[in-house]
Amino acid sequence: MQIKRIIIVAILCLMGFIIFSQDTDQQKLFERNGYQFPYQLEKPSKYWELPKKLVEISGLGYIDDARLALVQDEKGIIFIFNVQTGKVEREIKFGNDGDYEGIEIVENDAWILESNGNLYRVKDFLADIVPLVEKYSTAISTKNDAEGLAYDHINKNLLIACKGHPFVDHKKGKDFKAIFNFNVETKKLNTEPMILIKLDTIKKNINYNTITQWGIELMAYLDTYKGDVSFQPSGVAVHPISGNIYVLGSVGKMLIVYSRAGKLMAMVKLSPKTHAQPEGICFDANATLYISNEGDGNKAKIIMMKMMKY
Repeated sequence: MQIKRIIIVAILCLMGFIIFSQDTDQQKLFERNGYQFPYQLEKPSKYWELPKKLVEISGLGYIDDARLALVQDEKGIIFIFNVQTGKVEREIKFGNDGDYEGIEIVENDAWILESNGNLYRVKDFLADIVPLVEKYSTAISTKNDAEGLAYDHINKNLLIACKGHPFVDHKKGKDFKAIFNFNVETKKLNTEPMILIKLDTIKKNINYNTITQWGIELMAYLDTYKGDVSFQPSGVAVHPISGNIYVLGSVGKMLIVYSRAGKLMAMVKLSPKTHAQPEGICFDANATLYISNEGDGNKAKIIMMKMMKY
């Protein structure tokens, strides 16, 4: 197992060098006719380095113009981060240690996603009382490996992005990744994916050379549980103006945009120089984009990008 991990890390490094040693001005892999991707991902407006306890930051959600809510992989704690002071101003314990991958704010409540598909609703999470926590099991399981959580303000659902198997049953799905809907009113998951990410389409828009393609295929062979590793969602967010769905991928180092009908709108590369390990994504009310990066041997960061006006 240790040898397998070493081989996988070596291949990832090789793939990263090959794919991202290209001119960093050529970040757009695909853009649908009539659509303009409205962010410069390699030209942040601002960034913040995070304390050591957040080196494994895995998700972030927008509270207000001064604050973001953060979670990290291992601790059942909501960290309130102040973007004006650049500091964690408060910690709210909601559960035991686990594998927490996403957080989203819906009105006065915080919703947290666990990788096994469990959802935690922390009611009135900012109130100065011991929070009331409700746990909801879903049909998503460890085989689906849930990674990203977003609130869809249009349909008033939570979106759950999975980097593992794309279906909740045993249907074959090695060529896809999935995003599911969870209804916050009924507390039920729609077991049919809202969006199926077609990996063949993703790969078609990447100029892989032979070595890169060989590396991807070898990684899939070495880690059959994960399947195709050309792209795996690590975060998801809904744009507050367009309603488009932004899917972040740490594996694959991309940000992909879909319309609400599931139509591919754009694919943009993420340079590891700026986005070492992108895991979390959210927007503020003005459509400013925030992406969080795990430390990966260095300090974790939150990177902010203003929306461009065309």
